[in-house]
Amino acid sequence: MKTSESLLQLAQTLAKGGPRNSVMQRRAVSTAYYAVFHAMAQLCTDALLSRSQRRTADYERIYRALDHGSLRTAFVSAPLKNHAKLRAIGNLILELQNERHRSDYLPPQRLYSVLQCEDLVKYAGQILIDLDTLSAEDRRTLAICLLFKNR
Repeated sequence: MKTSESLLQLAQTLAKGGPRNSVMQRRAVSTAYYAVFHAMAQLCTDALLSRSQRRTADYERIYRALDHGSLRTAFVSAPLKNHAKLRAIGNLILELQNERHRSDYLPPQRLYSVLQCEDLVKYAGQILIDLDTLSAEDRRTLAICLLFKNR
């Protein structure tokens, strides 16, 4: 099972199971975002390297090259903002990223209703599905835009 899928499962468990308290909900939202973040890092490496290179230093370097700021910047700039399918994915990612910031950094308080929390986790699941359906060309475009600055 991929890291992103395991994290999404954990987020779903936190959102639906156990005590429904604000700590569990906040952790569910944060974990859902990280499921997406790891899926994006995986997409970048897979777009640039073959499967046989997964245990190489280059693979780790590409995987670790993605950062949260460049993720945000890439989706609000051309060409991603001009590509309907990638823009739709980006909009969900940016919303989830904003909520991850709130979940991780705001003082202890209830941020979400049960339904809001579950919806945010569902967004992560939808993003993973959408990423899997991208063409090889769209994956490459996304990887390039996420990893390299426009100059």
